[in-house]
Amino acid sequence: MAKTITTQYGEFLNYDNLVRIGVVTNWEDAEPDENGIVTPDYEMVGTDTSGNQIPMGNYKTPEAAEAALADLHNWLSAEAYAVYEVKSGGDA
Repeated sequence: MAKTITTQYGEFLNYDNLVRIGVVTNWEDAEPDENGIVTPDYEMVGTDTSGNQIPMGNYKTPEAAEAALADLHNWLSAEAYAVYEVKSGGDA
């Protein structure tokens, strides 16, 4: 059965076209807070068979991103449903 992943951004990904899913630190959109401290976001990213990186979810902490990735891994292992929605990162 084909598996479909719905990203936080409302895009649908066919799991069969992904070769890698992981978490990356995103410094590109990081801006200093009122104290001048720059904190990155953490992004779940899928890489498709053409090498394109597809953002799947955005999280404030590495722990939240890793937890979302673990949830996706558990769903893929269970093979219970045809569509998976990437968990929200809260205020991300």
